[in-house]
Amino acid sequence: RRVAPGSAGQRRASSPREAPAAGAFARRVRGAPARMHACAVRCGAGGAKMTAGQEIRGSAARALRWLACGAACAVAFDIEAHDAIGQTAASAMDQEAIRQTKRLLGGQDVSDVAGWGHQVDDTFPGMARMHFQVHDDSSGQPHCGPEAHLLAKCEDSICLLTAIKHFYGKILKDEGRPIDFPTMDYNKAQEGIKFSDADAVKMLINLLGDLHQPLHVGYASDDNGHAVKVKFRGKEMSLYDFWDKGIGETIRTEQSGFWYGGWTHVRAISSEHQADKDFWKKEGSFKSFDKWMDETVKFACEKVYVHPTTGKKLAGPGAEVGQVVEIDEGAYQAWNQMWLRQILMAGQRTAIVLNDILDASGAKKLDNKAKVKTKADEEKDKEYKTLEEERKKNPRFTAGGGSRLSPAHVNLPVLLTNFGIACVTVPLFMVVVNYGLNPQVWYTTVLALLETDKGGRGDGGGAPNGAAGRNVKRTE
Repeated sequence: RRVAPGSAGQRRASSPREAPAAGAFARRVRGAPARMHACAVRCGAGGAKMTAGQEIRGSAARALRWLACGAACAVAFDIEAHDAIGQTAASAMDQEAIRQTKRLLGGQDVSDVAGWGHQVDDTFPGMARMHFQVHDDSSGQPHCGPEAHLLAKCEDSICLLTAIKHFYGKILKDEGRPIDFPTMDYNKAQEGIKFSDADAVKMLINLLGDLHQPLHVGYASDDNGHAVKVKFRGKEMSLYDFWDKGIGETIRTEQSGFWYGGWTHVRAISSEHQADKDFWKKEGSFKSFDKWMDETVKFACEKVYVHPTTGKKLAGPGAEVGQVVEIDEGAYQAWNQMWLRQILMAGQRTAIVLNDILDASGAKKLDNKAKVKTKADEEKDKEYKTLEEERKKNPRFTAGGGSRLSPAHVNLPVLLTNFGIACVTVPLFMVVVNYGLNPQVWYTTVLALLETDKGGRGDGGGAPNGAAGRNVKRTE
C-alpha cells in the first residue's frame, strides 16, 4: 500500500490470546442510556433541559419528545452499528481483557463506547478526518484500480489507517512495549486536544469499526459514495448514507427481533476469526491492519460500487453520470447480508486487537483518566449531578449522602389483612399437601369424618385413606 507523503507506518508482530464467549443482549440494553445521551446531544434535544433523568421524572409529553429524539438518532450507523460491533467484540474477548476494559472505561464495556469517536467529532469537528481513508483516483490513479496503485489522501498524516496504527502504537508504548509507530500532531486536526490511554482505547475501538464500513475507504471522485444517488422504497439518499445508516435502519425497523436476538457473536464467523488470529500471530499487527484495509477497499469496489442484481457500476469509469440508482428488494437483501457480515468481521477483529493490548501484563500501567470531554460526556455528567442532588434531598438519606433507612413503620390494616389471608390459605395448602387433589380421596375422607362424628368415636376417625376405610367398616 502506498500512502500520500507525510504519512507513516511501521509493522511489528504481536501475539493474540484465545477468547471465551461473553454475553450479548443484556449488555446492549444496559448500554442504551449512554447511547441515548449521545443521541440527545446529536439531534438537538434541548441540551441540559432534555436529560434522561429529568424526562423520566417529568410529564409524559416531555418524555415522549425525548424518546422521539433518541429514536431518530438511534438509527445512525455510529450509534447502533458500532454498538453491534462492540457486542461481537465482547463475545471474543479474554476475561482479563474484559476486566481491563472495564477498569479503563469506568465500568463500561466495548459496546458502550464503540461510537465514542463520533461523539468526539461532534465536539471537535476537525477530528473527523481520522475516520476516513479517501483514495485518490485522479492524476492517473484509477478508480478501483490495482491494489499496488492505491494512493490515500492523508494530509498531515491524519487519516483512518494511520490513526489506527498511531493509537495502537501509543497504547503499546505506554505499556512499556517497544514499537515504532506513526506519530500524529493532534493540533493539526483540533487545537489543544490530547488523548489519554483510556481515550486512545475508545478511539481505537471506534476506528476499527470504521475500517469495515466500505465507504469510509472509498474514492475521492465520488466523495466516498456521497455523490452517488440511490432510491430505496421511494426515498432518495446517497450511496454512503444507505450503507452508513439506511440498511441498519431497515433491519432494526423490520427485524427488531433478529437485531436484539443475539446474532452478534463470534461463533457466526468462527473460521474467519481463527484465520485472522493466525495471521496476526504470524505477521503482526501492522500487516494485519494493512490486510484489513485492502480487504475493505476490495469489498467496496467489487460489492458496493456495483449494483448487486444488475451488475452495473455505480461510480467510476463506466458508471452513468447523474443517475439515481433504484435499489430493489433483491439488491437490498443481498447488501443486507453483506452489511451484517461486515459488522461481525469488525467485531471479531476488534477483539483480536483488544486481547493483544489488554491481556498483556503492561495493561495495568495504562491510565484510566479521560482527557477528552465530549458534549455527550458533559450531558451525562449533568444528569448524574442532578440525580445526586435529588438523592441528597430524599429524606431516606442523610445530609452527608450516606444511606440510612428511616425507622420501620408497621401498617396495622395491611398486617391484619395478610394475617387473615394466611389463616385461610395455609390450612388449605396443608390439606392439599396431605390429601392431594383427587376428588375421590376428598369424598372418602369427608364421609369418614362424618361417620366418626356420628358414632362418637375419635380413635383414628381422622386418619386418611386406609385408616378411614377401616373405621367405616367397623361402624358398619
